[in-house]
Amino acid sequence: MEKTLLETSIFLFISIWGFTILFLWFRPRIEIFWKIIATVIYAFYVWFFYKEIMTGYELFTGAYFDVTMRFLKEFITLIFMNLFFLWPLALIIIFYKSSDLGAEKLLKFMCILTLVLWIVFVVYVFYQKGIDEFLFENLKKMLPDV
Repeated sequence: MEKTLLETSIFLFISIWGFTILFLWFRPRIEIFWKIIATVIYAFYVWFFYKEIMTGYELFTGAYFDVTMRFLKEFITLIFMNLFFLWPLALIIIFYKSSDLGAEKLLKFMCILTLVLWIVFVVYVFYQKGIDEFLFENLKKMLPDV
């Protein structure tokens, strides 16, 4: 991952995280203490990565379409690479899960997610030039004000 993509990703991830923190505050039956702790953790990350977030914000406001497309490509790559961590974690959760139905649903989800990511990466490896041309040139021309 390039440094600029990492900075952009931090801005977009922190934006999504902030939006989901707002959802957390509207969720009933979660103690206020845990909502405050989650918000404080979020605030710490915003404070700690403030410089990178602002750099990402400037990149995003300058060319939001390109930054968003690169973020989506990078996000899919991150999920694909983190399967090395997610699979063992999911299998441990499946082993200890008290609900057989929940364990089976998690296993199905992980299998389908892995197969979809494999298909996406195989298609992207073989058609990288065409996909990039579509995302960064043709799709950009089709959308107004990009």
